[in-house]
Amino acid sequence: MRGRLIVAIVLPAVAVAGLGGYAWADAADVVPGWITTAEPELAPAPFLSAEPVEPSPAPGTVIAPLFDDEAPPQDPAAIQALAEALRADARTGASTNVSVIDLISGDVLADVDASDGQVPASTTKLLTGIAVLWVLGPDFRTETTATYDAARGEVTLVAGGDMLLAADAGTGGDNPHTSQLWGGSLPAVGYAGLGDLADQVAAALASQGVTSVRVSVDTHEFPGPLYPVEWPAYALANGWAAPVSGLAVNVGKATDDEYAPRASDPAATAADIFAQRLNERGIATTRAGASEATGEVAGRVESAPLADVVAYMLHASDNTIAENLTRVLAVQRGVEATPSVATNLVVAQLNDMGVDVSGLQLYDGAGFSTRNQIPPIVLTEALREASLHAPTQGVLGLLAEAGLTGTLDDRFVGTPAAGVMRGKTGSLTGVTSLAGIVITSDGRPLLFAALADGMPYGQNEPRTAIDEFVDALAECGCAAD
Repeated sequence: MRGRLIVAIVLPAVAVAGLGGYAWADAADVVPGWITTAEPELAPAPFLSAEPVEPSPAPGTVIAPLFDDEAPPQDPAAIQALAEALRADARTGASTNVSVIDLISGDVLADVDASDGQVPASTTKLLTGIAVLWVLGPDFRTETTATYDAARGEVTLVAGGDMLLAADAGTGGDNPHTSQLWGGSLPAVGYAGLGDLADQVAAALASQGVTSVRVSVDTHEFPGPLYPVEWPAYALANGWAAPVSGLAVNVGKATDDEYAPRASDPAATAADIFAQRLNERGIATTRAGASEATGEVAGRVESAPLADVVAYMLHASDNTIAENLTRVLAVQRGVEATPSVATNLVVAQLNDMGVDVSGLQLYDGAGFSTRNQIPPIVLTEALREASLHAPTQGVLGLLAEAGLTGTLDDRFVGTPAAGVMRGKTGSLTGVTSLAGIVITSDGRPLLFAALADGMPYGQNEPRTAIDEFVDALAECGCAAD
């Protein structure tokens, strides 16, 4: 019997080695792992008709799940019929393509033109997250540094790829605001702070008797364009994205609101704030423009681990952070961090993982570009390959949980998929998509991707149809004979 989802999903490489007998050890002494048959306590909320489920306490925590070693493989004919019904649904239509594969065996269970490329919207972020984790690893951190050149009397704030800086002291991972907003422990926002950096720099300057400096900013490793040409102007106007500068306080937001107005140059705004922090610490400052850093490093702060940044990016569907991560990947690979080079690098890294990238075309890392083309099977295969390799094996645990967290917090509430599905949403005008993992009522883990890119205006009908498809997968007792 399948129970509720209680921990983050991580699949070690050995987990998918065989087709049978895959009872996996619980690496974190959590029993019985991802699925439990224990009877949950009923929540007091009267409007919930299903059993309550709880979000994972720490997205991405490396906990090896114990799937039922007798969970039967699912009948491909039954799964294929569900996928074909989704396309035949009047709320979706002929442009709806679907891929479903068995996580354990890799067998294809449903293929509705799954190799045909489609506009993916924000499911693109899955590929971005997988690629950066594959290359850089979950523990990678970016550095924001400040240099001091005595001859020039100048402190330079250097962009290192952290656009989630705090304006003053960093949280070091204790961030209840983020947790409340996204329903989980997502510590990346404000992990490092410009106030902490200013403490170091002010102390270094004071030790040399320096009481006044000019403050400049160096973003040469992030050449831009600041606002990707593939992105619509309304995204910036509506606060859905910011210029991608490799350096920002709170993703360039003017306030803490989810869709707050964004700075036109987030790096320059961060330098303004940094100059204020130095002033508050007794160093008189004047603002200079942009210049390449010279002199000695006078201070440095580190971002949250990359796994936490990716978790935030996926839960919040943060377009700016997704695009910024592709530029960070390019910088770390020693190539020019422009949009075209960075997205080509994402495709190359997926290919290196063993994903068949035929038909895959990326023009941004967030999914705003309507020129992006992702075949649904690329999404399912990328998720499976990610689960097989150490750097990326935590990706499934970074996804939002159905009915609980992130962009899925208000979907699947009280439905069969609640608590037993994790996924990444996608929506643009005329585009609705969802991809992730779901556990069937037989206890079998399936990877799925459903992309519809020929929809009329409005998300409600195609989204509801896709959600019902995922619910059908979750409650499908589709054991093969």
